[in-house]
Amino acid sequence: MGSVNRILVATDFSPGGRLAVRRAGQLASQYNAELHIAHASPDWNLFSRWTVARQEHYQAISRRAELAMRDEVAWVLSEYGIHAHGDIQLGKASRVIERVASELRPSLIVAGARGEHQPRVSPESFGGTTLKLLWHTQYPLLLVRGWDFKPYRVSITAIHDTCDISKRVVSWGSSLVGAGECHVIHAYEAPYFERTRACDVSESSIAACVAAAESAARAIVDDVVKAAAPTAHIHPHIVRGNPLGALVSEIALYQPTLVALGRCEAHPGEPQEPFGTEGFRMAYHCPVDTLVVP
Repeated sequence: MGSVNRILVATDFSPGGRLAVRRAGQLASQYNAELHIAHASPDWNLFSRWTVARQEHYQAISRRAELAMRDEVAWVLSEYGIHAHGDIQLGKASRVIERVASELRPSLIVAGARGEHQPRVSPESFGGTTLKLLWHTQYPLLLVRGWDFKPYRVSITAIHDTCDISKRVVSWGSSLVGAGECHVIHAYEAPYFERTRACDVSESSIAACVAAAESAARAIVDDVVKAAAPTAHIHPHIVRGNPLGALVSEIALYQPTLVALGRCEAHPGEPQEPFGTEGFRMAYHCPVDTLVVP
């Protein structure tokens, strides 16, 4: 993990957006980082797709955004002593965030897991903009769900194998808890276990295959934890079973306030990488703040 010296937080001024700004302000204060608050306001072409849209309605939305941004910047200053920079740009939210990020090159992007249209019916939902950021951002993306804005002290990092992305996930997940607890979890499965048993293969042979799978999983964890921050207390966990089920169980057991996952790109002709369907489900079902590391 590089130093957290520049944070970009996206807000639509909804309750979810305010959660993101609060967490971004806390992190900026903790790391003495620059804080940039970005808001996407619709241009007239976007706004006028509404059949009864009027120019005065559009102007009212623009004025409201300017006032809300001013209030947000003032609130961050009063709450955290951070002189944040507020930026309102016209266009679709995902494109505005992408544009600002390409100019700013932040260490971290912070956003609410939900958008302005998402009711708080459960932690398990994503806004449309969040989904686009989740798949395409080139920067670590922190999706904020929690209401506890104390510094992170317990994290879970879910790793896949010994690839660089797993090492970056462990680095980020351990660094953000300072001297706290970081649980590094690797779920493994013994392929075709039940099918092999149904073929009357001896239990000793099956046990040997399971032991070999566990040994390989342990070797992966032993290698990846070398990337952990030296200040954190690292707890490696080798869990047999489905990655999502293992993650949900470990969250219930250790009560983290942060979960870190990796997002790898799939290459043409190759199997889906760790942040495919399984990775998306893991991010979706995390009830706490979720850091997605590209």
